[in-house]
Amino acid sequence: MQISATKVACYLTLIFGGGVATGYFGNRLVSAPAVSASPSPARNNDDWRKHFTDSMRLRLSLTETQLKQLNEILDDTRVEYRLLRQRYKPEMDKIHQGQVEKIKKILQTGQLPEFDKMEREREEKMRARESGPGV
Repeated sequence: MQISATKVACYLTLIFGGGVATGYFGNRLVSAPAVSASPSPARNNDDWRKHFTDSMRLRLSLTETQLKQLNEILDDTRVEYRLLRQRYKPEMDKIHQGQVEKIKKILQTGQLPEFDKMEREREEKMRARESGPGV
């Protein structure tokens, strides 16, 4: 019993097509989407505040009077947070300075300039963050 050339071609095409389909779907099943390493845009306090007040206004159907009172509460809270940060900042700076001194003791002489540079960069970032609009 002989199989015609047409049937052989059909069988080979089906087998090849099945392999391609299996490979494609298997790859899609196993492959996870790539994670984006790009940082999300930094949200500052003003962005948070707008989102929060909009959410409160929409979900709770706040009146204009309530919205004004909410903004006053948020302003007062911002001032309280600033005062709290001013009170604990000297203690935090003292603890950080102790950490820096301990780290410097374990570093080699050639590593100290780069560590000092890293500390200056950290301080600049902290100053920029502290002088931001929401602080």
